Amino acid sequence: MIVRGIGWLGSRTTHFEDMRAFLADVVGLPIGLDQPGAVVFDLPNGDAFEVFKPADTDHSFFEHPVAGLLVDDVREARAELEAHGIEFIGEVHVGVETSWATEWSHFRAPDGHVYVLVSRPAQHPGGGRRHFDELRICLKVKNLDEAVRLYRDGLGLPIVDEWTHPGGQRGVLFAVAPAAIELFDEAQWDLVDDSEAGGRYGRDHALRVEVRDEDELERLAARLAEAGAVREADVVTTPWEQRCLRLGAHDGEQLTLFTLPEQERVIRERARRLLPN
Repeated sequence: MIVRGIGWLGSRTTHFEDMRAFLADVVGLPIGLDQPGAVVFDLPNGDAFEVFKPADTDHSFFEHPVAGLLVDDVREARAELEAHGIEFIGEVHVGVETSWATEWSHFRAPDGHVYVLVSRPAQHPGGGRRHFDELRICLKVKNLDEAVRLYRDGLGLPIVDEWTHPGGQRGVLFAVAPAAIELFDEAQWDLVDDSEAGGRYGRDHALRVEVRDEDELERLAARLAEAGAVREADVVTTPWEQRCLRLGAHDGEQLTLFTLPEQERVIRERARRLLPN
């Protein structure tokens, strides 16, 4: 069974109105669903905090806040837990169009507390799942030690594996998260080169590193210079309003440090919070 995260929290309380006001007015959570017996508050990453009125008898077994474990398939996960002797409360519930989850099923864990398995629709950010565990981008380098200094000491990436074969062949694997794949057509590729570096480098790939602001950009550029990178230009503003600094790295690589405009940065941060681990 793979648990994607704790995607839901539920509480049944005699202080419903006070709790509703606390979450809405003090904590500042937006209401995603207002029902006669409960209210669902939306969290920025797509999760939910649901508060039930004491009159909601369907959740009378909620003697404490109940955490929802997000899984891909509730029925499959339930069968696996039942095979290990876990006691479930009632049947699998199937959501309707207004429900927060597609399916859910409550169970009592060995600690004596109630938890719930929940699943989300694929079109919801919390429901879409990648079909692999890890994507690796491989770079061929002439001087491995020189390249390692850039990624380990300059960017601060942790090494999770390194090896030397009997024939002397070496490799290093870095942990990189979060990451993204960005695809350009040829015209966009040329526009990026022209805007960031004032020229075209004829490469078929690029290394781009986002930082929060220009002060952090300058600090990272200094660390990368100590690790062997060469600052080739000043910080520039692109037509798409990013602040970019192009650096020369090992094997003729070009490394771009960039900041996003404020509105775009907020959108990207929200999107990253929705990504499964």
